[in-house]
Order: sequence, then C-alpha cells, then structure tokens
Amino acid sequence: MTRLRPPLGQRRGDGAAAPSPRRASVTATRGVAALALAAVLAACGGGGGGGDDAAAEAAADPGPATSVAPAPTTTAAAPASGTADAIQSLPVAPALPTVEAEGSAPVTLSVPALDVSGATVRPVGVEEDGEMEVPPADEVGWYRYGARPGDAGGAVLAAHIAYNGVDGVFRHLADLAVGDTVDVAFADGAARRFVVTEMARYPKSELPAELWAPDGDSRLALVTCGGEFDAAADSYEDNVVAWAVPA
Repeated sequence: MTRLRPPLGQRRGDGAAAPSPRRASVTATRGVAALALAAVLAACGGGGGGGDDAAAEAAADPGPATSVAPAPTTTAAAPASGTADAIQSLPVAPALPTVEAEGSAPVTLSVPALDVSGATVRPVGVEEDGEMEVPPADEVGWYRYGARPGDAGGAVLAAHIAYNGVDGVFRHLADLAVGDTVDVAFADGAARRFVVTEMARYPKSELPAELWAPDGDSRLALVTCGGEFDAAADSYEDNVVAWAVPA
C-alpha cells in the first residue's frame, strides 16, 4: 500500500470540521488558519465580572452633563499573588489544515513513458490515522489541501504500485527518467504538461518538506511505494518520487 503522512498543518480527515470559507463561491481560498481559543478563554473567565458590569452601566448612563476636569491617569494594580500564580500561558493552538486549492480540479493523468493514458484523478484528503488517502489501484489521488498541479507550491499525485493483487497506476513509476513528460487535464478542459527533473527514493518517515510546500516554485510530485516490502506492515519501506516542473 502507498502511505503518505502530510504534516499536521496540512491535514484534515473527513470527520473533522472544515473551517468556514469567507467568500461566496464554492471553492475556499487557500491558506492556513489559526485555531481560535475563544472557548478556552471563555471557560477561564466565568467569575469576578461584577466590576466590569458596573463600569458598562456607568458608561451607558452618564447622567447630567457637567464640566469636569479630566480624571488623573491611574495604573492598574497588579493581581494578587495567588491570582498571579494561577495564571499560565496557553499553549500555541495547532493550525488547521490548508483549505482546498482554488480553481478547477485535475481529473486525468497521462504519462506516455509508462503507458498511462487518461488515468482518473480524484481529490483526496487524509485518513483518521493521519495517512494520506490513496484511491483504488486504477486511480490517482490528488492531495486537495495542497497546490493544484502547475500552481505555486507543491502538488502531490499519489497512486498504488499494487493493491489487492492488482497493479496500480504507478506500478512502473521508478522507470521514469529525467526528461519524460507528464500531462494533467482539468475539469474545466484546461491541460498542463510537466517535465520530469529528478527521480528520488526516500524512507517513508523522511519525505522532504517541499513535497507539501504551500507556496514557492511550482513542483509536481508523483508518489508511490518502493524499496523493500515489509510483510508484517503490509507496506513498502520507501516512497518513490518523480519530481516534475511545468514544461
């Protein structure tokens, strides 16, 4: 099986709540949003609000207008030692995953050197265990919280080398060579061509960060399994990556 683990800031399983998009169109704007801590802060402020309420009432009903001199500036008193000891810094909130890439989604992939023509591409996210979803053997998964192929940043297309005894779309990915071409077609009828610039193999725990880069130069990564097969884990030990750039 092909297994990829996107970094925490770029994951979202199907069961997790998606961040609300701040625009009218269906496709959300890309970016990483910080997780709000409002609920935590509200729970910490359950008592001792009487002074604030009184100040609010006084501001709402100032009484008859009179000419008075400005009140002298005062410095707020430091909290009592017991209160100060109880105050602790809140931990940094984890980032929500990048929302779905903007624009038309990729729908087919062709790699002439591998005799792959019009293989179905479908958007995927992550499983509950944090692994990237990979579709059946005859399909390719596009990581929808990363870049679209050809846009700025890293776009990831992953497929099985084999699954349930059936050869996957990327069965022979390791046979690609620098200079081979990759064609991606999109739902709106557009198409983009890429050229392979590097073939690499990485231990699964050491995939490079640029694979998931949210910005920077446009890079397309075709990813599948490789290396030795671990029968106990039912998985290959490495990932084969074909790096490509727009032609």
